Amino acid sequence: MKKGICWGCIPADSGAGQTEGTFEARLRAAKEAGFDGVEPTLDEVGQGPLTLETDEHDTRTLRDAAASVGVELPSLMGGTAARATPMLHPDPAVRAACVENLGKALERAKWLGATAVLLHPGQLKPETRYDDAWTWTREALRAVVPHAERHGVALAIENVWNKFLLSPTEMRAMLDEVGHPLIGAYFDVGNCILYGYPEHWAAILGEHTKKVHVKDFKRAVATGKGFCQLLDGDADYPAVMAELRRAGYDDYLTSEVSVGHMPKGQGIRDTAERIGRIMAMA
Repeated sequence: MKKGICWGCIPADSGAGQTEGTFEARLRAAKEAGFDGVEPTLDEVGQGPLTLETDEHDTRTLRDAAASVGVELPSLMGGTAARATPMLHPDPAVRAACVENLGKALERAKWLGATAVLLHPGQLKPETRYDDAWTWTREALRAVVPHAERHGVALAIENVWNKFLLSPTEMRAMLDEVGHPLIGAYFDVGNCILYGYPEHWAAILGEHTKKVHVKDFKRAVATGKGFCQLLDGDADYPAVMAELRRAGYDDYLTSEVSVGHMPKGQGIRDTAERIGRIMAMA
């Protein structure tokens, strides 16, 4: 396995002697901290290195910058594609736009050399019935398949705090109904601790898991403030690692630990060291 970190979790001022917040400066900071790869964000202008309109030339320039620094870009966080046109939206036109935007995201991921795009399906709202959301999501994921096949990049739906797909059996059932090897799961260890056990998710998702986010959470806090530095929360990482290995997972463990959740005086170098300890488990 390899160590990764999300673009947004690298402090913007990490690149000493370089223009603050530049793509290469953050990549270099990640490399120096001990990470093998960085997960860029597809976001609004000014908030991330890529947008839905970034062309092939500029995207490959980012890939070349990563190569020059010596880090990989193994995955792409969907960002804009989910927020602007959520898959759970009741309007079929919005869902169709979501599919097209995900096609653009998958194309840009291919240009980056990434193998997966993270999908946040949107927030389930009171006016949307769960069974309707299930049908809409399944059909939208099926509609994304031609895009995934064309670009050779997987779309990986993440377990998030959105009141939908709240158990690993549900997530697996959804992926089984879609029934395509390029539509899988982006398993987030920290996101399921409040209402479940990450090792169960790792075991039940099995080979459906395309990528893994690592973070930690304290159940006793029971709010967003419960997210914390790796190994400081309630995640049973030895059990999680045992199940990931049993499933044959041998890809990135990508940190989504924000700087704000790190103890004072600790930074991304400490996070990288903790991922190394997690990798050595089981």
